[in-house]
Amino acid sequence: MIKQNWLKTRSAQALLLLGMLLGLSACVTVNIYFPAAAAKRLADQVVGEVYKASAHGAAATPTAPTHAVPEHASPPPTAPAVSPAPSAFERLTPAHVAGYLLATGFSVVSTPAEAAADLNASSPGVQAARAQLEAIAVKMRPYFESGAVGWTANGLVAIHDASAVSLQARAGLSGLVSSNNSALQNLYQQIANANGHPDWEGQIQQTFAQTWISKAPAGYWYQNASGQWQKK
Repeated sequence: MIKQNWLKTRSAQALLLLGMLLGLSACVTVNIYFPAAAAKRLADQVVGEVYKASAHGAAATPTAPTHAVPEHASPPPTAPAVSPAPSAFERLTPAHVAGYLLATGFSVVSTPAEAAADLNASSPGVQAARAQLEAIAVKMRPYFESGAVGWTANGLVAIHDASAVSLQARAGLSGLVSSNNSALQNLYQQIANANGHPDWEGQIQQTFAQTWISKAPAGYWYQNASGQWQKK
């Protein structure tokens, strides 16, 4: 009889613990901030490679940031697992569990999670998007240099002065600009998806928008925040 009562008590405590864990997981929200610094570093690298590719007249092979592991490096030693002492478990009561969950729950709610130090840009989707954009950059460069097109404030390309190029070149300009913008938007989306946050696409695009303009060669046209055209 004593053993049966002890088992019932332990079962009740286990069910209470499970219920409180489920309830806590349902109400706790962890905020992960957009890694602005990491996005800026990635934008600097990608934009620099695209401009370099257009300057050389051929698409360069994208070099995604990677965290290389030495070939002969041995994995870090794993600390041996330590089983909880039975005596500590025996003293566990619903009151102890409730107090612990409440304390850790408020800690999780009040402390936002830190985002990764670097954004992942090595996925096949990002690599393909970069290669596509670098190839189009070769075709776009003459139009940027002539002033026929320029950068918008939201990280895309728009026609600035179509009369700056010949009628023959002007014929396919709209289609080329549309293809370039599709490649740009695909790049922003692929980076966001590769890092598990499709909702970051807009912030990534805005980060790149500033970088396209700040790293643009002298003579390129761009739109400021008010939509007015300016020349670097």
